[in-house]
Amino acid sequence: MPLSPEKQEFFDLLSASGALRFGDFTLKSGARSPFFCNLGDLDSGMRLRSIGRLFAGAIAAAVPGTTLLFGPAYKGIALATATAAAAAEAGKDWAVAFDRKEAKDHGEGGRYIGRTPRAGDVVVLVDDVMSDGGTKRTVCEALKRDFGVEVAAVAVALDRRTETTKAKGSGLAPLVALADLADLAGYVKEKDPALAEKIDAFRRS
Repeated sequence: MPLSPEKQEFFDLLSASGALRFGDFTLKSGARSPFFCNLGDLDSGMRLRSIGRLFAGAIAAAVPGTTLLFGPAYKGIALATATAAAAAEAGKDWAVAFDRKEAKDHGEGGRYIGRTPRAGDVVVLVDDVMSDGGTKRTVCEALKRDFGVEVAAVAVALDRRTETTKAKGSGLAPLVALADLADLAGYVKEKDPALAEKIDAFRRS
């Protein structure tokens, strides 16, 4: 099945910026992967504007009542901010908040920056990739503990979970992903069928 225009645009953006690379990579978990995705390479205004628009469209469709985007440090900060700016262009004024890795003990102090989450907020967590969900789960638990809010959805650029990881479950709110591994395999299949097979084998692992 052909990719949707949005998914095609997403992968073209990652490829053009160098955020998506192919080869033999060792992941944090120790697993070997035929690709590596680093959204930190979306390092210009135009690139951030593009990814923000893709996120804003996906979130508006999946969670129409969104009121606040939360970006976990560090990559989530830029992504949530870019998404809020893109949503504003479409007439949606979503608030933004993010955290620090460590609480600040001077100046404004604290661990959080931006609009304080409050009762009634429909919060969407925005981040780069979904692996096993551990980091996202920690953030969701912190938001519930510190502000009493539940995260309505977790939005990521790439869902890179394998079938084994998906089977274990993440214990998170619904996932909104711009693309997943099946989409990635489909994206490269025409130009490099062998690479597509490697990605599909990784997905099934």
